[in-house]
Formats: sequence, C-alpha cells, structure tokens
Amino acid sequence: MSATAGSSSPPTKKQRNDSPTQTIQLENGNTTAPAGAPQGNGFNRILTPKEEAKRIKSKVRDRQKVLEKMGEEPIYFDIADLLGDEVVQTIIKEGPSKEFINKFRRGEEIECRIERLSAHGEGLAIAPSRDWVIAVPHCVPGELVVARITANERMYSRSELVTVKERAAESSHAIERDDKLVNCKYFGTCSGCQYQHIEYATQLDMKRNVVQRAFKNFSHLPEDLLPPAKSTLPSPLQFNYRTKLTPHFELPRELKRRRGARGRDETIEKPKEVPYVAIGFDKVGTKQVLDIEECPIATASINRALPAERQRVKDNIYTYKNGATILLRDSLKQFEDKDDASTEVITDHKATVKERVGVTKFLSPAGTFFQNNRSILPSLISYVQEQIQTYSTAQEGDRYLVDAYCGSGLFSLCLATLFKRVAGVEISADSIKFAKQNATINGIENVDFLAGDAQDIFKHITYPSDRTTMILDPPRRGCDEPFIKQLLTLAPQLIVYVSCNVHTQARDVGQMINGLPGAPKRNYEILSIRGADLFPQTYHVEGICVLRRKTGEDGA
Repeated sequence: MSATAGSSSPPTKKQRNDSPTQTIQLENGNTTAPAGAPQGNGFNRILTPKEEAKRIKSKVRDRQKVLEKMGEEPIYFDIADLLGDEVVQTIIKEGPSKEFINKFRRGEEIECRIERLSAHGEGLAIAPSRDWVIAVPHCVPGELVVARITANERMYSRSELVTVKERAAESSHAIERDDKLVNCKYFGTCSGCQYQHIEYATQLDMKRNVVQRAFKNFSHLPEDLLPPAKSTLPSPLQFNYRTKLTPHFELPRELKRRRGARGRDETIEKPKEVPYVAIGFDKVGTKQVLDIEECPIATASINRALPAERQRVKDNIYTYKNGATILLRDSLKQFEDKDDASTEVITDHKATVKERVGVTKFLSPAGTFFQNNRSILPSLISYVQEQIQTYSTAQEGDRYLVDAYCGSGLFSLCLATLFKRVAGVEISADSIKFAKQNATINGIENVDFLAGDAQDIFKHITYPSDRTTMILDPPRRGCDEPFIKQLLTLAPQLIVYVSCNVHTQARDVGQMINGLPGAPKRNYEILSIRGADLFPQTYHVEGICVLRRKTGEDGA
C-alpha cells in the first residue's frame, strides 16, 4: 500500500535527490516531500516587530517550563563547547532578543560542517557567523552538508538535511555513514529513528559517550567521583523489537470545518468521499504527520496488524471530534508462547497484555507502561542482579529490596529470589493491583506491594537500612526533591537507579551524593554507570547507575 495513495493534499515540491537519505527513500518508493519544505506563500514571511516580540516571549516561557520540569537541555552544553563560553555569555548578557533571535529564515539553505552529534542524535555545526549553531538530523561528524532551516531556537536553529556535499574523511572520525544499512524508506523524513545509517557497534559506543557526558554535565560532581561508563548493553534485536506502537493522526481540515459548523459534540454524516488522513509519526522538525504503513523497528505482529487498524480509522474518521493516537500492543497469547507467531496485537487501552521475562509472567493494562523491547529484558535483569550480588555487603538470605516506582512488578518479581523480603512501592493503585496479581500467578510469596503516598512514600518500610537495596525506575522527569529527601532518610545501603533519561538521572544522583537542604547527608559513592540499548536505531539510551553508602560518620 502506498503511503500517499488517495491523497487529496496539494502537490508537493519536487525534492532534490542528491541527499543520501533522500536517494534511499526514492529507491524504496517514498516520494513524499522532505519535512519542512516550503508550504505556501507565507513560509518565508518576515515577522513584524510585534510578532517577533510575541514569538520571543513564547520561547522564553517554553524554556522556563522545560527548566522547571526537566532541567537544562543537553544541547546547551554542546553549544557552549562549540561556540566557547565567552561567545555564549555575551549572547546571554544581551538578553532574550539576542538568545532567541530569528537568525535564519525558514527554508533558507546553509552550507556547514558537522562537528559532533548531540545527545538526541542531531549533527551540530557552527554557523558561518560563528555565534550560532545549526542542528542537522541524519548526519555524521566531518560531513559538509547543506541544511534547510525549519525553526530558530535559543542560540541554535533546527534544520533538515538537504544534501551531503562532502563525506567525512575516512578514519578521521569514529562515526561513519553507511546508507546501505538503512532499513526504512521513511528514514530521513520520519522523526522516529536517528541512527539507521550507522553501524550498530558504533551506535552502542555513541550511547556510552552520551551516558558519560550526561554524568559529567548534569551531576555537579567532580570527575574523580565519576567512574568510566561501561560498554552499552546491546539489544539482541536491532529491528522488529518494539512491542508497542502509537501512531497518531489529525482530523482533516474538511471535517474540522464541518464539525465546527455543526458544533463539536454534534454527529456528522459520513461524507460521500472520505478525505485523506495521514496516520503515522511526525516529520522531522515539524508537527506534520507522515503517513506510514509499516515500521521496521516494530514487531512483525504489529506490522501485520497495522494496515487493518489504519483502515478502521480511515473508515470512521468522520466520527472523531479531534485527532487521536492509536495503540498497537504486542502480547503473548499464552505465557508458554515463545515465537512471534504466537503473539497477538491489542488495540484496547484497557485490555490486559501478557508478557514473560525469563520465567516470570506479567499481566498489565495495555495502556500503561511496560518496557517495550522484550528481547533485551532478560539481559537487563541479569545485569541488575549481577550488580546487586557484586556490591551488596549484606549476607545472602538476609537482604531486603525496596522497588520504588515498581509498576506491575518487573524488578520486584524477577529479583525476588535474591532477597528475604521485597517491598514494591507505587503511587498508582491500578499498578499495585496488577503487581499483586503477578506475584500470585508466579507463586512468589516474599513480596509485598504497597500503595505509597507521595508525601511519605516509604512510611511502611521497616527494613534495616544497611541490608537494604533500593531500585529506582522513575519516569523521564526523574525523581523530585521531596522523594530524594525521603530516600536519604531511609538510607538504603545500595541503590540501583534505572532511568530512561540519563540527564535527569545524573542530576538526581548528584543530589543523592551532594545532599539536599533539610535532608540527612549520606556518604554515597558511584560504583558503576552503564547504558542499555532498549531502543536501537534511535538516540534513546537507558541508564543504570549503582551507588553504595559508605560506612562512617556521614553514613546511616
């Protein structure tokens, strides 16, 4: 099925085909226009002073929200390295009008040399003026590229790759481009993957460097307290690994107009000709949805189910009030099933998914969080187990585990045999219900699952701190300060911090070591840092950091 079949959208601008990624797309049948291509007469319109002031005010407000929720964005450490502190401080002193200036017009093409890759996989180049950075996707360091500007941010501009004019010199950089590796006709246009053109072994080393730099830049710890990051734990599958896919769509303009005329809650009749609707993922650098009929990083079961689910949405598009996200979740039919042919795809958020990690069985609601790469979970669990057995000073048979953010019990249940007692703590009552059910179906009796109160999440934990290990696996925003203060009061002897965001993880680990006002000071040290590649072909890396409380006057 063609991704653009039946489209009623206007003809797209003919794309240049001298870009490596665009050449691959054309060879594989993708004839959509590149993301960010000029659309209409207003694309390059110069803003009035009033409009520019409004744009800057909005950018400042958005940045403040990010700082409050997540902390500084990793790219600004790269910008400081590339431009130099003196240039950056001069820009900051001049204020937002300089920091957020509309440096380039959208659609403007700039020739630039890629210096490095950001933590999010973008190539970073210094603009010709030497006081600005350009972020270009799907590049490797050393390449001379032409980039088309799509947006201006704080001290840098986003862009799309137009063409590679000059490849990186052989052996001059550790990262090399190999376009023969690309396994998706939408790579370069879809925002889902960043690294398909890079050897997998190199991807793993890139992610090790991301982990190392995250702790250097975000932990606020001296470098002598930071051990070298270990080699990244590889994924057994580099494609067809993702067990959850969430394509989305926007309501076509024609239906929006009809619904607006009738009232948002009014039903509308099925039109004689159903308008085109793109169902997929965002195009690089835009909020436009790219129509995608298959995804090579999703499991084979999901790709088999995707066409029917797309057709269901298209047939019923007139019944939607807004755009929406659809769910496809790969689930075992039976716990004993091991091959892909024995899985089914669930599309109901409230339905129950079956998973198995090693010999441990799990039930969870389809719409809730569970790790999406089942191929790597056994080795992830084995690594965490190895770290606990290596670094816990408590005697075997006399260890205790607190699993914070326990969800449906992944770590609690898979590691239960290592401990005398286990307490899984979770604020979500629904997750606790499924965690208890999972303990029952696995016949595990030394685990208690407790519904925690955010203000006093460990109030029911009475384990001896010098024999207690704590596992943390928080959401992307990391742990908040009240949680870390409660952790420091509990003072577990060993902490294994697992995170899908190594930057907030590094920030939190720094607070655990440096301490927080109003919390007892503990003498924690970092024993190991490692990344795990749960999402091959993308910039995402899971961080695993192990800390141990040293005995002494600052310890518990």
